[in-house]
Amino acid sequence: MPELLSELFSSRVRAAVLTTLLPRPHLAFSLTELSRRLGLSVSSVQHECYKLHRLGLLTAERAGNARRYRPDAAFALLAPLTALTLRAMPLDDALRAAVEGVPGIADAWIAGDLDADGDALFLVVLGDPGVDALEGIFDRVRACLASCAAQPRLELAYFRPVDWAARIDVGDPFALSLVTGPRTPLAPAERTHERRERGRA
Repeated sequence: MPELLSELFSSRVRAAVLTTLLPRPHLAFSLTELSRRLGLSVSSVQHECYKLHRLGLLTAERAGNARRYRPDAAFALLAPLTALTLRAMPLDDALRAAVEGVPGIADAWIAGDLDADGDALFLVVLGDPGVDALEGIFDRVRACLASCAAQPRLELAYFRPVDWAARIDVGDPFALSLVTGPRTPLAPAERTHERRERGRA
């Protein structure tokens, strides 16, 4: 086995770190945050992050007294490693990771049946995240769906909350179709509910 692969796949802690970081390339995590999230000691997480940084898979940026880690977009094997990680995760978890921590998102979900063969799905985003953030979300969600056997077509349906509320109020058929059929929530459940209720008020 090539040395790089043996280094990448030789630790359960490393696998846990990669499963957290690779689906969330838009976020950076400190050792303390990773430790709490994974339920592991800071020292074990630190060991793995240092090793992954040395291999070139992670970047480390200084933020005050902490070093924050994220995947390095220039790493040659980043795309296939991310695809492998996404395939190994439950699809719902991977999809939620795609929008986690993105500022300006009031609500987000996949409209349509993830198990239906050939049907188009809509990535519905409510808020004001900015064009670059929207493109990033779309790309990450599409990467998650690439692991589906049906390989569904994905389209973006983006609305500012005030526009979304107006469409719902007048009974816009397209907007209603996005909420009446099968949905997979991408925002945390409690946040999704709160924002949806606010949008109707």
